[in-house]
Amino acid sequence: MDRFIRQQDILPADKLSALKVTVIGCGAVGSFTCLTLAKMGITDITVYDGDKVEEHNLPNQWYRPDHVGMNKTDALWDILVDFTGVELKAHGRDYDKDPLRGLVISCVDSMDTRLKIWTEVKKYKPDLYLDARMGAEVGKILVVTPSNPSSCRKYEEELYPSTEALHAPCTAKATIYCAAGLAAYIGAMVGAYVNGRKIDEVVVDWRLMTIMRG
Repeated sequence: MDRFIRQQDILPADKLSALKVTVIGCGAVGSFTCLTLAKMGITDITVYDGDKVEEHNLPNQWYRPDHVGMNKTDALWDILVDFTGVELKAHGRDYDKDPLRGLVISCVDSMDTRLKIWTEVKKYKPDLYLDARMGAEVGKILVVTPSNPSSCRKYEEELYPSTEALHAPCTAKATIYCAAGLAAYIGAMVGAYVNGRKIDEVVVDWRLMTIMRG
């Protein structure tokens, strides 16, 4: 039986297999996003993250206890091969001015890092840029078409330095249901993208069980 038979009339396999995706940040949202995309049938996935897996990552990131101490990209490579057979193009370092193409997904946790990524997105103009943001029980995904000036201007209104960001205590920063939920929305957005449907930004508050679309 074809592995993807349950979704073949929903997600076009030829378009998914041809899609090139870059995920920057392999923490809570990024690790779940990579697994989601690989499970959907996307095989060309490039990832960047210079962090190692720590014990406090285990409750809200897709890593096993035996991954503690490993670079997150190496651990994620191991997980995706095990679960899907997909071999990531893993860069165990922070993203730094590499060419960007296809679909780019930011899953970083620093506004300063987002500003640096945006400089390169504007330069390379990939087809689509998704910026996923998470704070404990609230998540947001911004959608940008880098070739569209109005889309870029709207996104730039959402950028500011880290000194202006709200800083939650270290004991109230992440939950697994927020991370996995945002990854599910990203998967749905990618599905809409390959099917040529409009994609709106989304804000999800799991405390209040509310969803707002932009």
